[in-house]
This record gives sequence, structure tokens and C-alpha cells, in this order.
Amino acid sequence: YTHYQADALTDPYLVRNALNVLELACGSYPEGFFRQLPYGDLLQIRIELVANLRGQDNMDTHPISVGGFAQEASDHYLIVFDSLSLDTQTVYHEFSHVIDKRLEWDASLRPQALFSEEVWLSLQPEGFRYAYSYIDMPDAIAAYENSGYFVSSYAMTFPTEDRATLMSTIMSDKTVLQENPGMAEKMRYYAACIRDCFDTEGWPETTLWEYVPQKPSL
Repeated sequence: YTHYQADALTDPYLVRNALNVLELACGSYPEGFFRQLPYGDLLQIRIELVANLRGQDNMDTHPISVGGFAQEASDHYLIVFDSLSLDTQTVYHEFSHVIDKRLEWDASLRPQALFSEEVWLSLQPEGFRYAYSYIDMPDAIAAYENSGYFVSSYAMTFPTEDRATLMSTIMSDKTVLQENPGMAEKMRYYAACIRDCFDTEGWPETTLWEYVPQKPSL
């Protein structure tokens, strides 16, 4: 890989365990979802399972453990997972990056598309600005860590990571949204964009990511 290194996955037990996690996670998406996920000139989504996936930071050559990454290639979208630490949340997170690209591609062709980065930015707390960096986090961002709009500080690096962390959270544990109306509003918009972009014939009335629990009344 260009920016990552990994070891070959050879342990049959780890291979089987990783495949079970993938099967469980992929089964959470509605019928026909993955057939529609490729966009433009991309013909397929390619998944590779490795061990000890690590990247290089921008400051020195010390390896950084990475659970997975996703990147666009010439004719496919590549998703690589570290099978030693693979869980369903990581799968949901990386697939969200592909969903983002699908939404952007659709919006570039369809002026009436619901998805818009400008709309997404308008859903953030007043005064907030993403870091647009994985390393340099402005001090001002710390003020929003407990604002109820972000799952974690990592979600404040880029809008794409915000959506990915939000998606992986609600797919795994929806209770976090009950007390965080800011996150719930963002998730409703993101879910609406997905339904607007995809052919949802045969989908359930409410997908796993569309169920946003209401805050209980006192």
C-alpha cells in the first residue's frame, strides 16, 4: 500500500473470525445496498484482510496501528481491515467513507440531490470549524468535545470522519443519540441523503441507521 504496511493474514482461525465479523456487519445493510454502492467508473468494492496494519504519521517514521482504511483506486474502491482488531464498528466506519463518495458522485450529476456539504456544515454547533487534519487539532476544538454534536474528538477532524464515526455508532449503539439531539439531527439528515441517493425498493421502512431514538420525556 502507498501509505500503509501490513503482514499477510495466514492464521486460519483469524481468517474465519474476520469473515464472520464481515458477514455480521454486511448483513446489517438492506437488500441491494452493495450492488448500488459502486459509482462512476468503479466496478466493485474490494476488501482485503491483513494483519498488523500500520501507517506512517506525517511527523516521523514511527508506525501507527490502524484498524482499517478505504481509498479509491482506478476501477474499484479498496477497503483494507486489520483482522487482529476487526469489529463491526470498523466495518461500518469504512463503508461510510464509500457511501460518502457515492453521495458526492450522485450530487455532482443530480442538481436536486439532497446531499450537500454546505448543508452538513450548517448542522454543526455555532462557531465550530473542522480541523481538516489528523495531527494538528486547534485548541478551539476542545470546547466542542462535550457539545453533544460529535461522537469523539476524531469526528472533529474532517466532515467525512464525523459522518463515519456517527454511522458506526448508531449502527452499533443508538443510546448515545438519546441525549444528544445535535448528533441525532445530523444522523437524520445523513440517513435522508442515503435514501434519496439509493434505489430503496425492497428496503425496510426503517433501516438500522435510520432509527434515531427520541429523547425520553420527563
